Amino acid sequence: MEAELKNTLVELKDLIQHLSISDRWILLKWLVELLQKEPQASPTEKKRINLNKVNQICTQIRSLPLLNDRTPEEIIGYDEFGGLGS
Repeated sequence: MEAELKNTLVELKDLIQHLSISDRWILLKWLVELLQKEPQASPTEKKRINLNKVNQICTQIRSLPLLNDRTPEEIIGYDEFGGLGS
């Protein structure tokens, strides 16, 4: 694979040498933009979920102190009819 890439780069170098200066600048700007982008995972590559990490986060959330023992309805201020109380 490395030999193939090297041959391709040599061919590209020859082609680039025949470009105008302005086209070389355009190519250079494109290459810089390409290098600055984060590599993207291929669409066929499945993302794996670390279940141990998820369970660890859930355990940490469950261990947080209860700061307010009111129900969500009480906190928002709903009355017995579902409207906002005064």
